[in-house]
Amino acid sequence: MIAASQQDWKTAHKLLDAGAAVDLGDKNGFTPAMAAAMHADLKMFGLLLTRSTNLEPEKPCADGQDLLSFALDGGDPEIIEAVEQRLPILSEWTTSTRRALSRALQAGKNDEIRLLLSKHSAPPTPEGKSVPFLAYAIASSNVSLFNTLLNCGADPNTLLPSHCDKDFLALLPNGLRSYIQEDRNVTMLMLAAGLGQVDYLRTLIDGGANRTRLTTRNKMSALDVAAETGHWRSAQILLGGGPAPENLRIEISLPMQSVALVRDGVPIYHARCSTGRAGYSTKRGEFVITNKERKHRSTIYHVEMPYFMRLSCLDFGMHAGYVPNHPASHGCIRLPEDTARKFFSEIPVGTLVTVQ
Repeated sequence: MIAASQQDWKTAHKLLDAGAAVDLGDKNGFTPAMAAAMHADLKMFGLLLTRSTNLEPEKPCADGQDLLSFALDGGDPEIIEAVEQRLPILSEWTTSTRRALSRALQAGKNDEIRLLLSKHSAPPTPEGKSVPFLAYAIASSNVSLFNTLLNCGADPNTLLPSHCDKDFLALLPNGLRSYIQEDRNVTMLMLAAGLGQVDYLRTLIDGGANRTRLTTRNKMSALDVAAETGHWRSAQILLGGGPAPENLRIEISLPMQSVALVRDGVPIYHARCSTGRAGYSTKRGEFVITNKERKHRSTIYHVEMPYFMRLSCLDFGMHAGYVPNHPASHGCIRLPEDTARKFFSEIPVGTLVTVQ
C-alpha cells in the first residue's frame, strides 16, 4: 500500500509478484487500486484488477471517497470506465456516481450515461436534490437532457418524490403545483400532461410510459391531470387521438343557447341547447370528449342522461334532455334527442368542444 501511494511502482510490482494482497487497504481504507486510479496509472491499475479478488469499488475510505471518486480525480477515461463497469447495482446514487453522470452528460458520452443508469435502481437526481433529472428536464423544457436520458435508458415511468424540491416546484404553474404537492406517485407522464408538453408526452408514451397508472391519494391518471389543468391537446394524445379542431369541432354558445358542429371551418349543423341555470353555471373553456355512454344515469341527481358525452373527465357533459329556450340544467349541456343521437354516433372521442 505504501509503495502504491508513493508511486513506487517498481516495489509495488515486486510485492505483487510475491503475492501481496492487492485489496488490502491502510487504516483509512485507502487501497492500492485507489492510489493507481488517483495517479492515472493505467498499467498498474490494470495489473491490480487482474490480481484483485475483492475489489468493492463502491466501498468508501475514511474521508468518504470511493474508487470512482479517485478515478475521476485522476481523469484517465479507461480507468473510469473500468471502475464504472465493476460497480454493483446501487439502490441510491452516490456523490461519485452523480459526479460521473454530470461529467458524461456534459461530454455527451451516451454509452457512459447508459452504463451509469444501468447500475442504479433509483433515478438520478442532482446533488442535494430529491427530484429526478428527468423531471427537471420536463419542467424546464430542457429537450436535450430529456432526450439523452430517455435514449440512454431512463425509466419513462419515473415517479416524483413525496416531497419535491422548492426550486423544482417554482418551475410549475400554480394549479399543477398544488396537485403535485397534495398527491403521491405522480409520474413523468402526468407532469408532462399537466404542463401541456405534448412532444414530451408522445416521447414518453413511445418509450413505454403507463397511461393508466393512478396517483395514490386522488386516483388521478395522466388524462385526468391534462383535463383538470386545461390542456386539451395533451388529453387528445392520452386518449390515443382525436380530430384536429380545424377539421372537426363542436362550438357551444352560452349567450345564444345554441350548439354548432363545425367541419373544415364551416358550421354544418345547428341546434338549440340548454346549459346551466343560475347557481349551476356551465364551465367555460376548451374541452375534449373523453368518453361516451349510451345509457348514463347521474349519480348526483339520479336522472337519466341518454347519449352522454363526458367533457375532459369532468363532472359534466352533453346529453339528451329537456331543452327550453333558456338555461335550465345543473351544469351539463342538454341537447334535443336527435342532436344528441347524431353527435353520439358521428363525433369521435377526442373531439374538441368549446364552451363560450
